Amino acid sequence: MSAKPVDAMSREVPGILKLTVTALAAIAAAIVLTGCGVFGMSEEPPESEYTQAEAYAPMEQAVVDTIAVLPDFPGFTARSWRELPCSHNGVDDPDYTNIEISYSFGKELSADPKVREDYIDVLREHWAELGYTTRTDEGDGAGFHDLSVKREDGIALWYKVWDMVGLVVQSGCVPVSDKGEIEYIPPAGGIEPGSDGDIVEEYFPDGIPTEETSDEAVAPFDHTTTAGLAGMVPWSREPDAPGNPTLGRYDGML
Repeated sequence: MSAKPVDAMSREVPGILKLTVTALAAIAAAIVLTGCGVFGMSEEPPESEYTQAEAYAPMEQAVVDTIAVLPDFPGFTARSWRELPCSHNGVDDPDYTNIEISYSFGKELSADPKVREDYIDVLREHWAELGYTTRTDEGDGAGFHDLSVKREDGIALWYKVWDMVGLVVQSGCVPVSDKGEIEYIPPAGGIEPGSDGDIVEEYFPDGIPTEETSDEAVAPFDHTTTAGLAGMVPWSREPDAPGNPTLGRYDGML
């Protein structure tokens, strides 16, 4: 299932190599949020606390909780939902999916040093205080930076500073739900529900509910800690290699 491309989340790669937003997001997510190693081949499916339909709420809550610690937060400009495949023995498993929720600041806000630099420091300290495991904390010396963490309960968060800056949240592999079971959740960060920046329309072919108020859109949940999701784990995986900054994925596939 594809989603409308979000220009604000793209990064232009110098030289002859230029990747589409979809391809880049998949490759980057594989590198930053998941492991690329080969894991054990258990025949049992991954355990998950949530189904796909149940997972969106705690994932969106993770975004709300992150926003709450960012000083003078300027607001996001776009939110998108999409799914990445879960594979076993090299074959995509249609019964499982990996939800990815992406928020972006847009071009103008992404140039702000507060967003590109200060927020990295804030989130690094905040996530460390919460006991999250840092998987990636790397810059290229040219203004780009990836900071990703994994919580004990498995949910993964990635603050990426590319040409555009954004926050990505992944569920890990969860059982697929009927599309009719997926409920709309207003976007966080000041995005107007149902607006051009609310890129979730393919999940709601009959129209995106827009009765929520702007206040609810900014913070649809209270700021309590929500149980995370069964995250980036293989069906059976080896322990993370020392120094490996990535999160595991079952059967080496995102």
